[in-house]
Amino acid sequence: MDGWIVNLGHGRYLEVLDLQRKLVDLRQKNSVPDILLIVEHEPVITLGRREKTTNILSTSVELASEGIKVHPVERGGDVTYHGPGQLVLYPIVHLTQRSLSVRSFVYLLEETIIQVLADFGIRAGRNPQHRGVWVSHLKVAALGVAIRRWVSFHGIALNVSPDMDHFCHINPCELKSEQVTSMAKLLGENPSMEEVIKKVVDRFVELFPGKWRDISPNEVFGSIQIKDETVRKEANPVPTILSK
Repeated sequence: MDGWIVNLGHGRYLEVLDLQRKLVDLRQKNSVPDILLIVEHEPVITLGRREKTTNILSTSVELASEGIKVHPVERGGDVTYHGPGQLVLYPIVHLTQRSLSVRSFVYLLEETIIQVLADFGIRAGRNPQHRGVWVSHLKVAALGVAIRRWVSFHGIALNVSPDMDHFCHINPCELKSEQVTSMAKLLGENPSMEEVIKKVVDRFVELFPGKWRDISPNEVFGSIQIKDETVRKEANPVPTILSK
């Protein structure tokens, strides 16, 4: 099965969310293969389907003073944070074509991060009461996915070296901020984001086998524009004008 690996670098949350939704639609139509989007976001708090606004501990004025925005989204889970230094993976994967259940898909996403952490000498695992990836009693990666007609979006966020003070604005996924950690805190130094991305891609393609290849963001955007143009032409055919 073919697949695309797309490193978006730093991407604005709402723009990447819109990109995901467009790619999900194209994936449902088999117009694009499975895709893994890799990105870092600006500081943002997202509210999942099970969100409780009481889990946001700061006022909108306090959040704005630190440049943190709040967005409700369609993923599972409660309140979570994204920001620079956190590596976010958005797999646009057709579950039925890979013979995956939602449970097995979530397991493989967690396993990807568990194996990446092992590559850095960090022993991580799962918590039977909470999704994500844990090191002892501390959560190092948050998971929240959405499935639309058996195509996944949203995904998993690994705390590499984010500003951990930003987690104090929320009860992340109904936890306390002191229950959240990062690779930097666990290692005692900031790991190379480039090296983490390389390990993530290596582990992901092992767990989701196929002919994956790196493509540029411009190629993805071009694909969307081409497909959109095709849809418009099919929906509104240009009439043929015959000269007299």
